[in-house]
Amino acid sequence: MTDTWLLPHFVPNAGLRLSTPEAVLAYTGDTGPSPDIPRLARDADLLLSEATHLHQVPTADAPYLLTARLAGRYAVQAGAARLLLTHLWPGTDPEAAHEAAAESWRGPLGVAAPGLVVDVPHRAGRSASAPGGV
Repeated sequence: MTDTWLLPHFVPNAGLRLSTPEAVLAYTGDTGPSPDIPRLARDADLLLSEATHLHQVPTADAPYLLTARLAGRYAVQAGAARLLLTHLWPGTDPEAAHEAAAESWRGPLGVAAPGLVVDVPHRAGRSASAPGGV
């Protein structure tokens, strides 16, 4: 099942929640801060989150982009099992992004890179049903 959420960005953007009986993947796409992100990612086995900047987005872009720090907070709020950061600004040190997200996120954490393949294992004892979306 696929559910979508309209999320803020410079152009229209839809966050996705892909659910199967085995696992749930939540993907923010390119987005700015939104209270819908924790709902999109609620109990997801993997949250794939935009993280253009580390700690602060320049003021003009603040409504349209996330930080690695905020991605970590959203993963905590959502109760996600794993967090994978993506869409880092070119030249951003992946380790610095990892550290920024880890300020609040204590679970499994990674940074996407070209060619990365990730298995999304199902967490035992929970349903993969979607919480509803837009």
